[in-house]
Amino acid sequence: MEYLHEMIKSTSQLPVKMFTFHSTNPKRIIPKHWHLSSELLYCLSGSLVIWKGSKQYILHPQDVLLINPNEIHSTQSPEQNHILVIQFPIEFLQKVTNGKFYRAFEFNLNTIASRKPAQDLLPILNRLSAFSKQYTIIDNLHATAAIYELIALLCTNYMIETPQSSLNRAGDLTLLGNITGYIQQHYQESLTLSQVSSQFGYSASYFSKLFSNRMNLTFSDYLQQLRLDVANDRLLNSNETLINIAFDVGFSSYRNFYNAFYTNYQMSPTKYRKRYQHDKILHV
Repeated sequence: MEYLHEMIKSTSQLPVKMFTFHSTNPKRIIPKHWHLSSELLYCLSGSLVIWKGSKQYILHPQDVLLINPNEIHSTQSPEQNHILVIQFPIEFLQKVTNGKFYRAFEFNLNTIASRKPAQDLLPILNRLSAFSKQYTIIDNLHATAAIYELIALLCTNYMIETPQSSLNRAGDLTLLGNITGYIQQHYQESLTLSQVSSQFGYSASYFSKLFSNRMNLTFSDYLQQLRLDVANDRLLNSNETLINIAFDVGFSSYRNFYNAFYTNYQMSPTKYRKRYQHDKILHV
């Protein structure tokens, strides 16, 4: 019940989504999710735990890890940290590589696994961390130039042939993106597997197998995790009543919401809100 599909959009005038974050809350785990973009994580200070597939990695200062499309991952900050995140939309990477990215090659960049520092990338990543908020047109232009320089280095030094297992899944990426996008638009409704499968022209049994095989979780578990993720944001950023949040995000009863929330966060919604609602640094 943990895997969530994340829709990535570019930031401001940049061709990528780029930001830095600080985390001071070791209890908060970003739920397992996947997206159609490539995501680069660069540790500026502190540390960051990353679960990528079935493996765990811990980023320390100057460590870099890149997650390719359709790779399920999750993160946790065990201590106060500062992390640069760059998310490259797959359409952008395919455009600048003449359609070769992911169809013919992907990136292999993990300084923890390789035990080799990415010294060639550090000057660019340090520059980009200063542009992560894009205050001016000039900042945007310098950042855009650095992004293209970064992609050139990734293609030169960190490119590998796309595994056959990834190619076998490539045909489903657009379909899964459309399906999860539809669910994200209608999660507040009383969605059922039959309704969604019918929307996309599949039988319920075929759709159930397709969704489970590609997402590694059931339709109902995915829908529940999506609702919890929205509820979490509203718990921390509003003063709405718990009952109103529970029903508004699509749960059929407060008890169902409470049980699901407790299972996922190991504490009640009330206790979670009281502990973390004013943690502004973490939840910006």
